[in-house]
Amino acid sequence: MSRLPIALACLCPLSLSAAEPLRVGISDALTSPYMIEDPAADSPPRGRAIDLARSALRRCGLDARFLRQPGKRMVQNLGLDRLDSALLLSYQPPRRGLMAYPMRDGQADPSRRMATFDYAFYIRDDSDLSWNGARLRGLEGPVGINRGWSIERDLRELGLRVENGNAIGDNFAKLQAGRIQAYAVHRQAGDLYLRHHPELKIRRLSPPLLSKTYYWVFSRGYAHRHPRQTECLWRQLPRLRAAYLPDNG
Repeated sequence: MSRLPIALACLCPLSLSAAEPLRVGISDALTSPYMIEDPAADSPPRGRAIDLARSALRRCGLDARFLRQPGKRMVQNLGLDRLDSALLLSYQPPRRGLMAYPMRDGQADPSRRMATFDYAFYIRDDSDLSWNGARLRGLEGPVGINRGWSIERDLRELGLRVENGNAIGDNFAKLQAGRIQAYAVHRQAGDLYLRHHPELKIRRLSPPLLSKTYYWVFSRGYAHRHPRQTECLWRQLPRLRAAYLPDNG
């Protein structure tokens, strides 16, 4: 028997061993510039996170279907192996039993992150609230957040109450109307939204609230069945993220 078919098989792209497109989850709370809303329901997803993922997939000879889901459902579906992976999830020890992170020395490996983003507080221009990096002074009500975002746990650890909103536009509208006194969101997303909506009389407080590192995670089932594909995708991130998701850009 000729050895040529065997040799050619070794050169085939990784996708031959994972022919079905990856089912990649994207939180429905992600907003521009990471994920751009499109009014056409059948339009393909757009945004910097999608562009980064597609570039990595091409380098690894893989394809994917991107599925927008609520954050909690996305985490549950990863644990149930109903999703193969998800973009931009922060590392939390309880999640290690549900999903696979790029690991090093028993911790998530920040060198293979998708991005690191600052969170910041936003308040109305006429607000007297002040933030010294440890305490939000003058707050009498809850802080607005995007539903399903992990910042909820961090704010509760600061002793703050939170109020979930559906998206960045919803929370900024509530803030402008005085229904919440402050809103905590990624600085890059918040600043971009305000540049596009100069009619809002809202400002950002300094210093940043905190920084969070975000990863491309995989279901444990997919990572076990396709370790080469998983490692290949993680390996692309250090060279790609500066072009698509620069830290605190």
